Amino acid sequence: MRVIVVGYGVMGKKVCKAVNEDETLTLAAVVSPVFDETPEVPYYTNINEVKEEADAVIDFSHPANLESIMAYVRAHKVPVVLATTGFSEEQLQAIHDLAKEVPVFQSYNTSYGVAMLTKMVKEFTQDFYNHNFDVEITEAHHHRKIDAPSGTAVMLYNTAAQSIDGAHPVYDRQSKHEARERNEIGIQSIRAGTIYGEYTVLYGGDDELIEIKHTALSRDIFAKGAVSALKALSQKEVGFYNLETLYN
Repeated sequence: MRVIVVGYGVMGKKVCKAVNEDETLTLAAVVSPVFDETPEVPYYTNINEVKEEADAVIDFSHPANLESIMAYVRAHKVPVVLATTGFSEEQLQAIHDLAKEVPVFQSYNTSYGVAMLTKMVKEFTQDFYNHNFDVEITEAHHHRKIDAPSGTAVMLYNTAAQSIDGAHPVYDRQSKHEARERNEIGIQSIRAGTIYGEYTVLYGGDDELIEIKHTALSRDIFAKGAVSALKALSQKEVGFYNLETLYN
């Protein structure tokens, strides 16, 4: 499968490396507005200028590139992995519209381990909640990360909330001055050091605690996860997929 990678920053380069290391994939071209070094394959500043044949696209760039990527994908009818963060609500809707024409995977986290964590949260939360367990989510990232909570933490919340009637998030208990409500899900964010990403879903019952945890030890897992997502997506029908649905 011939792949175009959009983005040539830290993550884009890691994705290129992951594609090159996979015997079933070929890096057809790289697309980026700027290049701080010259790729070993054809490279362009706009995806619609690419001359090489391609079977799929992986995007690890910037929301500003979405329109041109969608135009290419529509024209060539190829699947696309969108791992860029920061899409607006309008852009997310456009992505869902695109998924009516081609297979689309969109997630702010491409780790296969996080996919399995999400799957476990979906499977376990209902039973824990029915047995009076509280649900809390904690996420930790490096001190340069701007947004909080992270997109992945929000995804985990949305997954857990499907099993709890009237679920609502609580980000700050300092101003509440009241006992915890049964259907609330706490979300706490930590920003410190060089943490790549750590997620813990805590189920707290009477006299017992259960934690499901994922820790990223390097950014490489996200590049490898994007490749895994692409290979899974290539076997799917037209539609929208995320970490909850791609590996089912």
